[in-house]
Amino acid sequence: MALVYGQIETLKQIRKILDQKGITQFNSTGDLNDFIKNYENEKEEVFFMIEHDFDLELDIIQVKGNILQRNYDTLKNGAETKLKGRINKLRQKCERLSSIRAKNAIMELAYWYQLQFLLGVKFILEKSFNFIISIQTYRSRKSLKPIREKINALAANRQSIISSRCESKFKELEYKKNVVTDLNPLIAGAIGENLVQKELKKLSDTYVLFNDFSLVFEKPIYNKKENDRIFSIQIDHLLVTNAGIFNIETKNWSKESIARLDMRSPISQIRRTSYALFVILNNREQGASRILRSHHWGDKKIPIKNIVAMINNKPKGEFKFVTIKKLKELNSYIDSFEPIFDDSEVSRIAEHLRKI
Repeated sequence: MALVYGQIETLKQIRKILDQKGITQFNSTGDLNDFIKNYENEKEEVFFMIEHDFDLELDIIQVKGNILQRNYDTLKNGAETKLKGRINKLRQKCERLSSIRAKNAIMELAYWYQLQFLLGVKFILEKSFNFIISIQTYRSRKSLKPIREKINALAANRQSIISSRCESKFKELEYKKNVVTDLNPLIAGAIGENLVQKELKKLSDTYVLFNDFSLVFEKPIYNKKENDRIFSIQIDHLLVTNAGIFNIETKNWSKESIARLDMRSPISQIRRTSYALFVILNNREQGASRILRSHHWGDKKIPIKNIVAMINNKPKGEFKFVTIKKLKELNSYIDSFEPIFDDSEVSRIAEHLRKI
C-alpha cells in the first residue's frame, strides 16, 4: 500500500465552506449525499419528532394536572366534610335547646338567646358554605388553574402549535439543503479524488502519494514558450514511483460536461503545473542532481508523466504530453513503466517534495 501524505483538496474546501455556514453535522461526502437523498424523509422525521415531543409534553402536563386535581378534590372534600359536620353539630345543639323545658323564666330566656345565637351561626355557615370552601381551597385551586388553562390551550391548538414548531426546523433543513446543493460540483470532485486516492493506495509500498500538492513561488516561474508566468500550482495527486513522478488531475465529469466548451481544459491546467514542477525538481541548485545517485553517463533528471484521471467518462482522442485514463485503467498504466530509480531514490524524491 502506497504511503499517503495530505488531505484531498476539495474535501478541505467543503469543510471550510460548511464551517463558514455554521454547519457541523457532516463528516464525509457520503453524509452530504445521504442528506440530499433523504431530505424529504428528514422533514418527515422532524415532524414526527416534534409531534412526539408535543404529545409527551401534553401527557406530562396532564399527569401534573391530574395530581393537582386530586389534591384539590381531596382538600375540598375534606373541607366540605368538616364544615358539614360542624353545621350538623350546631343543628343537633339547636334541637336539644329547643326541646329543653326551663325551670323558670330566666333560664328560658337564657336558652332562647343561646338558641338564637346557634341558629345564627348555623345560618351563616350554611349560606356561606361555598365561600368558606373556596377560601380554604384557594391556594390549591390557584395552582391548578394555570395548568388547566395550559392543557386546554395545547389540546385546542395542537396542530397549529406543532406546525409553528416545525417551521423553524424546516427552515434550518432548507438552509442546509441549499448550502449542500451549491456544493455539488465540489462534492463530485471530492468523490472522484477520493476514488483515485483509494485506487493509488493499492500500488507498491515503496510509492509515495501526495494529495493536494501546492506550491507558491516568491519569484514566478516563466514559461517562455507559452508566455506564462506561474505564481503557484495545485496538483490533485502527485505520485512518486520507481518510474518517476506522476502528476494526476482528477475529473468526475459527465459526458455533457466533457462536451461543454465553457469548461476549463484540464489539459492546459496539468501541463502548466507539470512545467513548473519539472523546473523546480530539475534545477541545478536544489534539483535532481542533489537527490539522485550519480550516473556514469551524466546527471539524471526526474521525469514527470501527466495523467488526467476520469472517473466514469473520458473524451475520445489523444492529447500531447498528457494521458487520459479512466479510474479502472489507472494503476495498470502506472505499473507499465520500467523502473529507473531504486527505492532509496524514491524515498529521497518524496522527502524533498515533502520539505518544499
